[in-house]
Amino acid sequence: MADKSHLEKLKAGVDGWNQWRAAEPALRPNLREADLGGVELKGANLSDADLNGAVLVKARLSGADLSGADLRGADLSGAKIDGVNLSRGTIDTLTRYDGIEGCEIGVNGIYSPATDSAALVRLDPPGNSMQGANAEAVVESLRHARKLHTFSLILAGIATLFIVIKPKTITLPYLAGSFKFDDFSYAFLATILSAAIMSQVASFIDSALQGARYLNDRRAAMMVGHFPWLLSKIESDPAGKRQSKILRFFMIFHPLIYIYFFVHWSALVGGDWATVASHYQQMPVIFGEYLLPVVYIMLIRICMHIFKLSEGFQKPILFDAETERHRRTDMERFAEAFERQANLTAELVGLIRKREEKG
Repeated sequence: MADKSHLEKLKAGVDGWNQWRAAEPALRPNLREADLGGVELKGANLSDADLNGAVLVKARLSGADLSGADLRGADLSGAKIDGVNLSRGTIDTLTRYDGIEGCEIGVNGIYSPATDSAALVRLDPPGNSMQGANAEAVVESLRHARKLHTFSLILAGIATLFIVIKPKTITLPYLAGSFKFDDFSYAFLATILSAAIMSQVASFIDSALQGARYLNDRRAAMMVGHFPWLLSKIESDPAGKRQSKILRFFMIFHPLIYIYFFVHWSALVGGDWATVASHYQQMPVIFGEYLLPVVYIMLIRICMHIFKLSEGFQKPILFDAETERHRRTDMERFAEAFERQANLTAELVGLIRKREEKG
């Protein structure tokens, strides 16, 4: 719960609050679970404040300092935060920011363009989660998803050959030899396989998206953002976004092509329902006419889920500029220390060799 005295000072006015913060720089304001909905907080110094679970719905935070603030579980829905400093701020998957104004929403946090700062998802996920900041794991999940999705596309491509070329049968290799399929039996088998494959694709993309939420540095953002796959690649250009959405739709919903083989289209257009039903019931699989609708409903739901996940990747993976500068500074210090140590070691080796030569 929030400290009542801290909450009263803030609600009394921003000027008095900022003076109090200047006089007590070491004190960390406790505004945990405070109700600040609609409160005027323009220019408020909320750096390093504990706002865990705070309600900031439609709060006016323009120009406020939220650097280092704990915003986990906070509700920032509709809040106005243009010009806010978000550096080192932390959010989590429970933080809400629907309709927030003045910032960009990314996969792993929120970003303020005016101050080039970002509040990112806290690095340590819940104890019952296996997620974490691992760009290599995210890319590996995307790589597996891409391979499986490509195989599903190949199955749909063979179905397209049946439609265009209209061969009576097609021979597919397997471990012990080969097997001949007619168009009907192939479409049924491909539908079953696509349902299984696309469910795995959904699982890997979901794992990649969940992992991307914990990324927090430039290298990781570049590694995942540049992964060469349309379903996970962000498009910033408006025209590119529209084109990407259309292409992603067709790439994801490609298993719908198999419906072509189970419908007698000329009878359907002519309203001959008896012929339509008879054509469908000629399924060369026992109980296939009952199994197929269930599989297709599952397949469509899986495709819709994948499309939603691909939309999740149409947001940037963020990093905080200030944190990156400090990180580079730390690396430079490490490099300098390593270089000094190497020089000292070289000098020591030189002295030992001179002593050996004299001896």
